Amino acid sequence: YLALAALGRARAAQGQYDEALHLYQRAADIIPQPTIVAALGDLYAWLGKKAEAQRQYETVEFIAGLGEVNQVIYNRELALFYADHDMALDKALELAAREMAVRRDIYTYDTLAWVLYKNQRLEEAAKAMEEALRLGTQDPMLFFHAGMIYHGLGQAGLALQHLEKTMALNPHFSLLHQDQARQTMEQLRSAGGSGR
Repeated sequence: YLALAALGRARAAQGQYDEALHLYQRAADIIPQPTIVAALGDLYAWLGKKAEAQRQYETVEFIAGLGEVNQVIYNRELALFYADHDMALDKALELAAREMAVRRDIYTYDTLAWVLYKNQRLEEAAKAMEEALRLGTQDPMLFFHAGMIYHGLGQAGLALQHLEKTMALNPHFSLLHQDQARQTMEQLRSAGGSGR
């Protein structure tokens, strides 16, 4: 199922949307993980199929509500889902905090940073993001989150630098966020922001 979802992500980046939908659906049929179901929903949303997207998003919330075990297993994924879709931001913060109590890895710090950003707690988000970036992991999503946080703080140079890293690593890093990254970069460049 992980390979099917990864291939679905690759096909979506290549513009082969029908095949991507099929692969994501096969992966979700095997194990309906929140990240896979959310990615399927995001692809439907990208294609303008809002009803199908909403069904997938409701499935993510259903999975989250199945029991405490799922909430523990999927704290990070659910927190990111809520933050990415501007839903239940208080709950996202609670889930991210629970995850921090268990795991203090770069992806948990990244999740906390993104959730804090979505809750307009920008200074705290920047501190968490510093922890997420401390090992120099080359992940476009980390750089995107950092870029948006620094943009929110009015630090144009740092924002542009991180968004440029995002797009250099993978211009198709996320159907949900790639347009926002491009638009923010253009806005920063036209305002005279420097990534150097």
